[in-house]
Amino acid sequence: MRHIIKSAALALPLVVIGHARADEPKGITLSCEGTLTRTYSANKPADEPLQKTGVVVNLDDQTVFFLGYVVPIQSVDETSIDFGARQMVDYGFSIGITGHIDRASGHMEVTTVTLDPTTPNEPNVAALHYDVVCATSGVF
Repeated sequence: MRHIIKSAALALPLVVIGHARADEPKGITLSCEGTLTRTYSANKPADEPLQKTGVVVNLDDQTVFFLGYVVPIQSVDETSIDFGARQMVDYGFSIGITGHIDRASGHMEVTTVTLDPTTPNEPNVAALHYDVVCATSGVF
C-alpha cells in the first residue's frame, strides 16, 4: 500500500476516518500551485498566479492547515474532503473559510471572505478564491 501511495503524484492517499488501518497514513502534506482571485468590495476580480503553497491535511485532528489557518474538516470520503469555519482575526474582523479537495485529481478550491463588524450591511470586505492543483509531498 505504501508503494502505491508514494508513486501516485496527484492522488491524495487519504483514508475515511473510522476505516483506517494501522499502516495507512493519518495525514498528508501537499504542494499546491494555481491561481488566486482577489475581490475587494465592488471592485472587479483579478486573477493572478499563486506562488507554490503547502497544505497539511491531518485526519487524526480532523483539520486542514492552509496559509496559516487551521480549519476543521467537515466531511471526508473516498472522493473528497470538505472543510470550513469562521475564525476571528485582528481588530474584531472575522474570516470565513470554505474549501474542497478532490482526492482523485488533486484539485483544491478554497474561498476566504473577510467580514468587518463595523459595516454589517457590507458582508464582503475582501474575498479571495484559490483554485489550485496539489501534489503529494509527504505522508504521516
